[in-house]
Amino acid sequence: MERRLYHLDFLRAVMLFIGVFYRSAHADAGTGEYDFVRGISGAFRMACFFIISGYFSAMVLERRGDLSFLKGRMTMLAVPALVCVLLLAPFTTEWMLAYYTEAGTGKSFKMFWMQHAWFLLSLLVFTLPLGYILRYSRDCVRGLTAYMPLGVARLLLFVGVVAGCVFLHQFLLPKYMWDIPWIHLVGLFVLITVQHFPYFLLGVFMYLWKDLYRAFNNHPALWVGLTLACIGAALGFELGSGHLENVGRGLKYLAMTYEYVLAMVISFALFSLSARYLDKDFYIVRIMAQSAYTVYVVHFILVAFLLFILQRAGLPMDARMILSGIIACATGMLFHFAVVERFRVASLLFNGRLQPAAARRAAARTAG
Repeated sequence: MERRLYHLDFLRAVMLFIGVFYRSAHADAGTGEYDFVRGISGAFRMACFFIISGYFSAMVLERRGDLSFLKGRMTMLAVPALVCVLLLAPFTTEWMLAYYTEAGTGKSFKMFWMQHAWFLLSLLVFTLPLGYILRYSRDCVRGLTAYMPLGVARLLLFVGVVAGCVFLHQFLLPKYMWDIPWIHLVGLFVLITVQHFPYFLLGVFMYLWKDLYRAFNNHPALWVGLTLACIGAALGFELGSGHLENVGRGLKYLAMTYEYVLAMVISFALFSLSARYLDKDFYIVRIMAQSAYTVYVVHFILVAFLLFILQRAGLPMDARMILSGIIACATGMLFHFAVVERFRVASLLFNGRLQPAAARRAAARTAG
């Protein structure tokens, strides 16, 4: 059995915790004051999360087999997503609407009805055909290696997938999708899911070809240097894009493609740094990894409530943003260890697991 990859567990948890502060940035009530928080987070957070998810999903599938994997993942992803959408989102929306109204910015709180549950449903979409994704990835690369080296074959397949997703996201789907009846209910979700699929596939590649895993989880100096270079290039592109607006759609394709490059390089830098310094069973790594899923499921309703309460208390906007994020993280962790890990119903609703984590660990110790 492969050893536990503590650094990837920790990074996956960190990406979910960063998402809490992405939501607490709504403290600006639509004025854009915290756009930099959303921009920094959006540059790498979900990319890093989906790469790690692709890696672990492929690992679990090959260990457990198709049927067992699908049954477990369906429950783990679908049940918390329904809890978010049906039980938590209505209250979240009410508190956020009240917060925006009292802020008096003239902005209105608007969010897709799935709210933060979209990533669970995207993972579900990627999970259902995962067996085919693994098989066809292997077969396509094997077929291409008859004509080119392995590294080139993998790169060619991956670049083809990225190009296809960019084309779908920027041209084909926006041009034709909105004519489908009722598509407005899920259209944004379709676009987001297409946009994030290459990251998930890259995680699958990391599992299928361990040399890629080693390359992306080593050489921190190289990846940090490339990250700084890519960030500099991205800033230059951003500054120059205002003079290139007449280029049109081609510029959009280029910008989106570069977003993939930047997000992946930042992710590799994080992988390599965490592999060097955090790949151990640290206590903080363990409790963050154990509670991150619960924290992310419940965080938005906590942030919305806290923003509203702190606004009523007269705290300034910066304090509302920081405190709501910190308190939501702490409260979510407390809720996980005090409730979700101890009670079967809570474990099912908020973690999608039929048996609480504490009971699973006790059973594992007994079996060992």
